Amino acid sequence: MAEPKILTKNYVSADCTITVSHSDAVKSYLHDRDKDSKWLSSGANDDATLISIEVVFKEGTTAVDRTISRLLLINHNLANWDFYSWNGSTWVLQANENTDAASTTYKSFTPVTTSKVKLECDVTQIADAEKFIGEMIVAAQQMDVGHDFKDYDVRYRERSREITLGDGSVHKMITRWTQNRNQKYEARAVLEFLSESERDTIKAICDTRQPFLFYPESAQRPDEIFLVRWNNPWSEEYVSSYKGAGLRITLEVKEV
Repeated sequence: MAEPKILTKNYVSADCTITVSHSDAVKSYLHDRDKDSKWLSSGANDDATLISIEVVFKEGTTAVDRTISRLLLINHNLANWDFYSWNGSTWVLQANENTDAASTTYKSFTPVTTSKVKLECDVTQIADAEKFIGEMIVAAQQMDVGHDFKDYDVRYRERSREITLGDGSVHKMITRWTQNRNQKYEARAVLEFLSESERDTIKAICDTRQPFLFYPESAQRPDEIFLVRWNNPWSEEYVSSYKGAGLRITLEVKEV
């Protein structure tokens, strides 16, 4: 199974109105792009206690509807949970698990346009524990690439400064941009044998020049997803002299 996927940005953001039933103070950890800083419930360490996380979508201060089709929970301990969208009058179930044993869970559902979503959970993977989630991503899929990378080169960049001390030694300072991250992701990837329709889809993503979620190894490393921009000019060529073999696309992305 080919792994790469491209999603919209995470619609759970600092702009949104997020209401958490237990431990509202650390709700920003749900969307800080740091999987190791976790939202942790308080006073919900009982499998009979139901917690809820409700997100009203906003862009800036304006309430907006979002079309969504994917839910990704990273670094979590939820076992029995339900995910709902609002249809204007009632909550509609879109995804759920009764015995979730994974630390990262990716769910697909039919695209739906909604103004808000809600996640509920009572039972944890270890009985009667506080509930926690490292990242909660609600988005729409833009493309399931359907082809593994021919080449995939990853590198990271860091914000650092070196100071030469009086004795000639060097002191290096590195600035963290989240609680647990001091580097940002960059990659160069090559895709081969793309059809014309696949080429058109991925080129449309490139042409917007808007940030998107890049999920390069959704099966092998399901907890690694990055908000990136397409960094290089559009580049394509035919894989062989026989045009029906498909196209080769090169993309370079940088985490924003």
